[in-house]
Amino acid sequence: MTADPPRRGLVIGLVTALITALTLAGVCTLAVVHLRARDATSEVDDGTHTVPRTEIARTLSGQLTLPFRNGPDAVHCSGDLRPVPYDEVRCTAHFPLGLDRHLSVEVTQVRHNKVTYRRHALPR
Repeated sequence: MTADPPRRGLVIGLVTALITALTLAGVCTLAVVHLRARDATSEVDDGTHTVPRTEIARTLSGQLTLPFRNGPDAVHCSGDLRPVPYDEVRCTAHFPLGLDRHLSVEVTQVRHNKVTYRRHALPR
């Protein structure tokens, strides 16, 4: 038994809508998970015994970039991060539309030559 042509079109339309909705939900989930990732781990530079501000900026830029959308044009940090728990630096992410996002980056864990740090949004 086969469906008549009007029903077949309706079924195809519903299946297409379902696939589109599932795809959109997947992309949104990836974006939320990506933006919520606030921790990062970097190695301490042998010469300065800190995590260089350029490394912190690169990591933040990657964390703030959404799938299928550009991240900040630039990220600038006020200094290097010392491998000392609770040490912190301030950073600013500059986005294409002229909006800036101010962040604080704080050391949460130090293990050998690896430093784990977490970003926090600062009030505007």
